[in-house]
Amino acid sequence: MARNAKRLTHPIAVVLLSFVIVASCILLAETVAATIQPALMDMEEFLAQQPTIYSAFAKLLNLWILNIPIFFLIWCWLAGFERRPFRTLGFAGKGGFSGYLTGLFIGLLMMSAMIGLTVVANVGSFVSASGPMEGMQALGGIIWVWFGWMVQASAEETLYRGWMLQTISIRSNPWTGVVVSSVCFAAVHSLNNGFSPLVLSNLVLFGLFLALYRIADGTLWGVCAWHTIWNWALGNLYGADVSGSPPQGGRLFHITIAGPDWLTGGPFGLEGSVLTTVVFLIGIACVSVWLRKKQRKESRILRQ
Repeated sequence: MARNAKRLTHPIAVVLLSFVIVASCILLAETVAATIQPALMDMEEFLAQQPTIYSAFAKLLNLWILNIPIFFLIWCWLAGFERRPFRTLGFAGKGGFSGYLTGLFIGLLMMSAMIGLTVVANVGSFVSASGPMEGMQALGGIIWVWFGWMVQASAEETLYRGWMLQTISIRSNPWTGVVVSSVCFAAVHSLNNGFSPLVLSNLVLFGLFLALYRIADGTLWGVCAWHTIWNWALGNLYGADVSGSPPQGGRLFHITIAGPDWLTGGPFGLEGSVLTTVVFLIGIACVSVWLRKKQRKESRILRQ
């Protein structure tokens, strides 16, 4: 369906435009945030007895303001320049619901494996939940903030594993699309607190895994779900600090991380740990087998 577009963006233009889109959304979000800051301060005072609700609402609003414009800008480009529907990015066809559920399961499984490795490596341990921001008391905020992560993750997947991966793959070849989209994804996150060579390698592996997953799955639904639950489960479900700060919206469980930076991820958090590297390498190996089996099946069908 994408090949039927009136014209496809040149790969170099795709890369440049992706950075323009992200930079534009950041500037817009900062402008809007400054405008509504007084209202948020009033709300914080009003909800002083319900810190979880305020924290979740603030996080939700922040994620929506920053990421919803990404969908709009990509839609404008597709409609105005490439002349094709938004759904051609990977949202067309059947199996969206089942694909989304599969992505949720795989994402939760991989995140659970990463948390399990921290416990086995003796750098992570669960402590009793306490206070209004932890445990069942925070359940409302934990569920509410999910919808913020859902928008944020889906926006990034639409940009990198949707438009960028797809367009570059068609204009050049799939492997170029996989590598370029993964490197660009990592580069955009390079300004995060605690960035290091190990963090960079993990971010590239993150992109490689999801790019291969997207190709094997054939749609964007699975990777959108995977990315959503990965971000949500790290802080809001298992309760790991993110960039040295407690997760906004509350946490159901509370795991404390202590040890050398190469195991804990240091200031960046667990996603910068070598344990995460192991999880992603295993994930890439598994999805590569899945992709290979799919290619063999399609080859047999073509020969028949």
